[in-house]
Amino acid sequence: MNLSQLKTLQKKLILKVYSQADWSFLPSFIWFSYLGARICYAETHPLAIFQEEKFRDHLKLVKFLVHLKTQKHFSVFAHTPVPVSLSNFSEREKYEIAKSFYKVFWDEEDRWALFNLRHFAENLEENIFENLISIKPNLEEMKIKIFKNWVKIYEGNFSGLFLEKLGKEGLNKEESPWATPEVIIIESKKDFPLRWIGVIVHNLSRVFSHQFVRHTWLNFNQRSHRYTKVEKFIVPSGFSEDCFKRYKEIILNSLKIYQELCVEVKKESARLVIPQGVTTTLLATGPLLVWEDFVSKRALPQVQEEIKNLAFLLKENLFEEK
Repeated sequence: MNLSQLKTLQKKLILKVYSQADWSFLPSFIWFSYLGARICYAETHPLAIFQEEKFRDHLKLVKFLVHLKTQKHFSVFAHTPVPVSLSNFSEREKYEIAKSFYKVFWDEEDRWALFNLRHFAENLEENIFENLISIKPNLEEMKIKIFKNWVKIYEGNFSGLFLEKLGKEGLNKEESPWATPEVIIIESKKDFPLRWIGVIVHNLSRVFSHQFVRHTWLNFNQRSHRYTKVEKFIVPSGFSEDCFKRYKEIILNSLKIYQELCVEVKKESARLVIPQGVTTTLLATGPLLVWEDFVSKRALPQVQEEIKNLAFLLKENLFEEK
């Protein structure tokens, strides 16, 4: 099957898939797609993104999401899951779905499949897609846990008041170049097929992110230093006083050169002088079984410090509590 044949088959199937989808969960998960798009370009704390006018004004939000579709920025829509009943599909149609749609997860009895909004953004006509996403996001249906320096500092509702207090940039602004890692776990309060989970990692290094994005069953979007400025760096816990002294000298010198270069060239070129300890922010989403695969591969003593810390944190909070 070539690409043209694949596209034709997808479009043939998508309207029936659309008609059999359970859209009742869409308000709970649609905002993951907005977050995925904005996390690439935002210099604020990731939770401050939900204070943006573009998110709070519903008409502007819909217009923004439609714009992403028309510009073919489809990857951000993969963060929003869509359950689809298979009861009205023939065995042949199920086979065609399995061979033509990437990252569709199936239950054991093939009663339903877990698609994501990217499948629809790529294949539905713009007017149908716009009508589909014209619902208002409902953050109140979600629960959240926040960890700072690997210690839980909040667990509870994902409310507007909470976002205003903890998400606003500058609340705990630190002047030093050294970052404090944060992990944010978000999922629905209601039972959801295969338990879809979003994880935001904030203030972890590019060394970490190079490893993290190798887990390709997950969906990722990441802060881009093509468009955002370099500010913070990670300090490995194993550094001695002498190691830290030399590391600090390199960091401060590279920051100085970077800031000078930014006057003359674009950030995307200036960033080449920055060490790998620079921090980044990522949104990763996927069903529980994919997070289980991540934990099984990374919650091991020999794994690099940051990604090992994340794996053990998720192991404790997603699996051992059950």
